[in-house]
Amino acid sequence: MQMIILNGKQLCRTFNISTTLLYKFRKSGMPYHQLAGGRPYYLPDEVEKWLRQAGYHQEVKTVWSK
Repeated sequence: MQMIILNGKQLCRTFNISTTLLYKFRKSGMPYHQLAGGRPYYLPDEVEKWLRQAGYHQEVKTVWSK
């Protein structure tokens, strides 16, 4: 089983969100990982689970909203 790892730009493209919304989600507790001194990375399954638990839903399979 292969784990999918995305950087911020890839995550924004995958979930169709802006960079501003990405930072808003992170500030609200969205899970991310970071190696010492490295850039943050994201696991799409964790992010989607967090979005749903935080009350967001996907409209027309492209836009996330509450």
